[in-house]
Amino acid sequence: MKRILTFILGTAVALAASAQDWQDARFFTENNYIGTARTLGMGNAVTAVGGDPGSITINPAGSSVASYSQFVISPGFTLSTTRASGVVGQGESAAVGLGDAVRTTYGRMTLPNVGAIFTIDTGRRSGWRRTSFGLVLNATNNYTGRFNASGINADNSYAASLATSAAGYSETVLGSESWWYDGGDAARMPKWVDMMGYRSGMFNGIPGFPGDYQAVTEVRDAVGNCWVAGPLFQKYGQQTHGNKYDVVFNFSANYNDTFYIGANVGFTTLRYSLSEYFFEAPDNPDDFPVIEYTDGSRASLKSLQMKHNYSLRGTGIYAKLGFLWRPVAGLRLGGAVQTPVLLSYAARQAFSGEVLTNGKTLVPSTTPEDSWSYRMREPWRFNVGAAYSFGSFAVLSADYELVNYGAIRYVGANTSATPAYLDDANADIRDALGLAHQLRAGMEFKPVEPLAIRVGYNMVTYGQKNWLEEDWSTTPLTSSEKMALVKHLVSFGLGYSFGSFFLDAAFRFRFAPKEYLMPYHYWNYDRDFTSKYIDWSVPVPEVEVKPNMMDIVLTAGWRF
Repeated sequence: MKRILTFILGTAVALAASAQDWQDARFFTENNYIGTARTLGMGNAVTAVGGDPGSITINPAGSSVASYSQFVISPGFTLSTTRASGVVGQGESAAVGLGDAVRTTYGRMTLPNVGAIFTIDTGRRSGWRRTSFGLVLNATNNYTGRFNASGINADNSYAASLATSAAGYSETVLGSESWWYDGGDAARMPKWVDMMGYRSGMFNGIPGFPGDYQAVTEVRDAVGNCWVAGPLFQKYGQQTHGNKYDVVFNFSANYNDTFYIGANVGFTTLRYSLSEYFFEAPDNPDDFPVIEYTDGSRASLKSLQMKHNYSLRGTGIYAKLGFLWRPVAGLRLGGAVQTPVLLSYAARQAFSGEVLTNGKTLVPSTTPEDSWSYRMREPWRFNVGAAYSFGSFAVLSADYELVNYGAIRYVGANTSATPAYLDDANADIRDALGLAHQLRAGMEFKPVEPLAIRVGYNMVTYGQKNWLEEDWSTTPLTSSEKMALVKHLVSFGLGYSFGSFFLDAAFRFRFAPKEYLMPYHYWNYDRDFTSKYIDWSVPVPEVEVKPNMMDIVLTAGWRF
């Protein structure tokens, strides 16, 4: 199961560690196009269709297909429905605890599209007949999600995992050191989450064993060995929200209603927020002994909770070129190429913790808000598509998009030199990621002239080619493992015209692969406590998350 943990929700682990890795790179680079209700209803298979502001993010040549100018606005709603449950019996790290099956629903309002296209007729009967200019905002991803997992665990605890992570550091450092210490003494640089755990009372020092710690959920023997005192009720949850948008300045031209060319200058903006928590409390308080504090006070554990908040903001710029061609009546062929996007990111995070007891009031601990920045270069994107029109009755379309995630690169924030930890992440990207494919198909037909009915389908591959093993070797994914990572999207839409005005509606269902997560690990080290590694011999909770998403978009438009 350790292999499965190397993808998708491994992102959460990376965020907690304040580090960028190949999972982050893959996660934030992916595009799940939304746009207008018309393009969404056709599965965004619009590379060779055009004529709609939602299509020009995919192919900038599409803006000059229509003979009119138009303005559109598309409010939306995204609903996440997630089922989380514990995984049992998966290899040497077989899961314990968090075994309840919990279904969570979470929704947010969105604005996936707004924009205008202005078309100018040259007055010529042949040659360059029309030019178009546009300014459009289209959503290219939505990060709405929430899940909760819970269960009884008698084998380990979150507080104990922090105690193993803090092992080797002195109590003076954990309790008194400045959060912002930036000197060269590694013995004064524990992780903030460990300092928060100690200062909130989640674990304490063991008398006579300097550098060893006992969690408030544990008992110990005379030689300092610790174990969980009894069954704990544990809960873990995550909530995410945010969007990725492309704001494009578009130009296109129409030659004889046969050949169309277009170009975009695009600005990518990304907003992402993650909130996660971990809660645990004795299932039976009588199983847990009285806690004796150094000041002579005594108390019994009621509960403890950790919260982690993380936010990411990114901006970047790119260019995109595209064409459409009608070789024969009814048939359109299209293609587009997008240059790499150099995104500048700013990240922030903070931790807080609180322990509640009967008999003693402990002061909660909150870290300052940490912040850092970096840059990431997204890869080239290539689109090709074909569409066939059956008069004004129906349109069939198909698209193929190619992106090489293995070409993603992290770059230092302010200098030309890339820090060593980002070089390591880039090496992992080259080893783990490769080509990803997106197949899109769509259809629009009009049973009666004002009414349009639309359907669409997408198949999106993940782009992971190798597992990264613990000994730094790689193992290729099998065909079945790659198929297990494929995402499927199905969409439906309706449209109705009222002269110069039109209304469209679309629903899209995203069926994502199962995701796996271990909320915490126990840690160990050989000699150097600053170089800890995961102790895989300790069976910790593992959560299987099955996310499904529904996007609803309504578009109101005016042709003029």
